[in-house]
Amino acid sequence: MAGHQVKVSVVAETTNFKRAFRGLSKDLGLDKLTNGAKKVAGTFVQVGKAAVAAGAAASAAFGAISFKAVQMAGDLEQSTGAVEAIFKDTAGKIKGFASTAASSFGITKNEFQELSTLLGAQLKNGGTPLEQLGDKTKDLITLGSDLSAQFGGSTKEAISAISSALKGERDPIERYGVSLKQATIDAKAAELGFKKVGGAFSNEAQQSATLALIFEQTADAQGAFNRENSTYAHQVQVLKAKIHDLAAE
Repeated sequence: MAGHQVKVSVVAETTNFKRAFRGLSKDLGLDKLTNGAKKVAGTFVQVGKAAVAAGAAASAAFGAISFKAVQMAGDLEQSTGAVEAIFKDTAGKIKGFASTAASSFGITKNEFQELSTLLGAQLKNGGTPLEQLGDKTKDLITLGSDLSAQFGGSTKEAISAISSALKGERDPIERYGVSLKQATIDAKAAELGFKKVGGAFSNEAQQSATLALIFEQTADAQGAFNRENSTYAHQVQVLKAKIHDLAAE
């Protein structure tokens, strides 16, 4: 076997695949690993000293992947704990939604849980009962993925805009075609049956009215994520999320 050689060849089937793979490598933080693979591709590796070098390179590559995966696993563990703290006995529902987040929302399991924690805490503080918290949180993340598909940007950015609106910061949500004025919010609160206390609506009333207006004004965008499931951008987004989930698991 001393004179035997092994040729390693990596061939990308399409330009789109190569572009997507480069994007995935960068997104996962594996740029150096990809560059190393390019140097190996198309070359001959001799058994002996070269095999030892190849083995060392493989070990380094495995170490890089393992380190990144450990980071992802740590983030997932932390977000799981946060979900349990916010959603209490109903945390199982959020974990169930998170398990299909890549296909359903184009985000990772960890991202779904982090966003759920943010929105869940706000909804909870705004008076949403615990038994309704999981479904309402999921509805808002669904809306975020739809707004992202319709207007561009990430689901996380859309959720951040919704979260800002719930805190009374209304400029970010305007990017998604939503206009919120205090007079309009007060009118919607009254329409929903809330009464003013001490001359003003409660936080619960304000939050309920704000959410109602957001859903009303984003009707055209709702369902956009699923409508675009055959597009290249949609498929790459879902693939990225699934790879992240695999690494974390």
